[in-house]
Order: sequence, then C-alpha cells, then structure tokens
Amino acid sequence: MNLFKSFKKYINSRLVNSLLLIGIASSCSMEKGEFYIVDVSKAHTFTDSASFHPDCCVATFVTGTLDGPAWILVEYYSKGGLIDSIYLPKGKVNIENSHGDFYWQRKIVVKYFPGEAKKGSLKIKTLIF
Repeated sequence: MNLFKSFKKYINSRLVNSLLLIGIASSCSMEKGEFYIVDVSKAHTFTDSASFHPDCCVATFVTGTLDGPAWILVEYYSKGGLIDSIYLPKGKVNIENSHGDFYWQRKIVVKYFPGEAKKGSLKIKTLIF
C-alpha cells in the first residue's frame, strides 16, 4: 500500500509540473522588434514579425533626432485598425509609449510619416508582452 501512495504522489507531482509548464509556455511571452530609419524625409512601413498571444499589450519606444515634427502609427496588420498614434517632436526624440489594451491580431504594422522632418535618424523598438 505504501508503494501505491508513493506512486500516486509521484504521478500527481508530475501532472502538476506538466500543467504548470503548459501554462507558462502558452502565456504571453515578450517579443521584440527593432527598426531603423536613416532617411526621415520619406515614409516607411515596417511589419513587426513578432506573432503574439491574443491577450498581449504593445509598447513602442522611439529614440533619435529630427529637424521637424513627424509621427508614427502602430496598427493591426490585417485590418489596419489603429493601436497607437505617436507624435514625434522636432529635436531630440525619446518616447516610451505603452498601450495596455488587448489585441486579437497576430502581427502589427509600424508606419512612419515624415511630416516636416527632412534630416535626422530614428530607432523604433516594439515590445509585445
């Protein structure tokens, strides 16, 4: 009987560990994208290659310099629905923008519009978590 109880305890602990591992693996993991814009006078579109769990949030980090204002749109990949709109001021740019809603699309698109910017450079990082 003691052997049966030990075996039952072993099976239960393996089952709990397996379920815990499945829960961790299926939860939302952090996925990063990084894009560079050298010619800020032209519009650019990037598709974030990170596919994410449907209940994740999107954060966008933009750094660099601009000689005029510009903006960035972050949208759903397939439907074009707006996730975020980020105004980029003239001069040094250092923006962290986290949008805490839930998204049901599998990819995002980052669109840069130059506005009045002609010179400068930008680095755009996305984090899906």
